[in-house]
Amino acid sequence: MTTETPLVLSQCDACHSRFLPSDTPCPKCGSTRISAFPVPAHGRSIAATELSTPAPGWTAPHRLALVEVADGVRVLAIVDGELPAAGAAVEVRLAGPVYRTCAAERGASERGEGESPRARRRGPSFEPPR
Repeated sequence: MTTETPLVLSQCDACHSRFLPSDTPCPKCGSTRISAFPVPAHGRSIAATELSTPAPGWTAPHRLALVEVADGVRVLAIVDGELPAAGAAVEVRLAGPVYRTCAAERGASERGEGESPRARRRGPSFEPPR
């Protein structure tokens, strides 16, 4: 799934927080002054799972991944193909009402993409429990 179409996040005009688009106010400051903010359509897998008994209407096995895209925004996406390992570069797209993801065809590190600014600045944003 190679896509050059960017993902569109929302950005609060008051506090500059970025988050998934919704009809609600900014989750950080409550402002209703929101604008669209396009970001590259790839990120890093944080975690992934396969459901052998998914909710009604979904086929088994149902694969899901938590993906961190630009600015630390996290997306729960349906996985097309094999489950990505934690830290793997993936591509993300909006398909109707759901996000879908698959392994990136070219290494994101080769393109200088896929890692969020938060991860580059402070290291991984997710640490497993000890």
